[in-house]
Amino acid sequence: METLRAIKFQKETSRSRLADLVDEYGGSVYKFCRSLAYSKEDADDLFQETFLRVFEDSQKINACDDPRGFLFSAAIFVHKSWKRKYARRNRIAPAAAPDETAASGDDVESGVITREEARIVRDLVKSLPEKFRIPIILYYTMELSVPDIAQAMRLPAGTVKSRLFKARKLIEKGLGEVL
Repeated sequence: METLRAIKFQKETSRSRLADLVDEYGGSVYKFCRSLAYSKEDADDLFQETFLRVFEDSQKINACDDPRGFLFSAAIFVHKSWKRKYARRNRIAPAAAPDETAASGDDVESGVITREEARIVRDLVKSLPEKFRIPIILYYTMELSVPDIAQAMRLPAGTVKSRLFKARKLIEKGLGEVL
């Protein structure tokens, strides 16, 4: 009987810990999921799947020193598994990529120019190979430090730094070609 109570208490503690994680880090994890996914619906699914996996591995998150990095790492691995699944299905029955939604705009010339420049940079970042795109998103959008990115991606810090450098050079080269 004591064992059942202990298991029930552990599950309730895990649920409250997960709720705390969602409250504390949910916004930044969702923003990261939006940057990885093609649509809002895919981002919602990725977000939910990430926290479902974290809930299933609640012992790992309790032992982890950096829960934010663990959450980003979980989102990366869920995204990669979806990409593998999509690639497998696409080999069998090819499907068209979803279109991006157009941004609503002001009629102010400077606003239009700013949005166009931002779109060009977003397109360049999206065209980067995944090994360069994910560190750029984590560094500039999620504002993670290099050691945090290294921990989330399970890579050495030097590798993360070199990928950030290479990604910046590729974006710079792409901007030079576009402008």
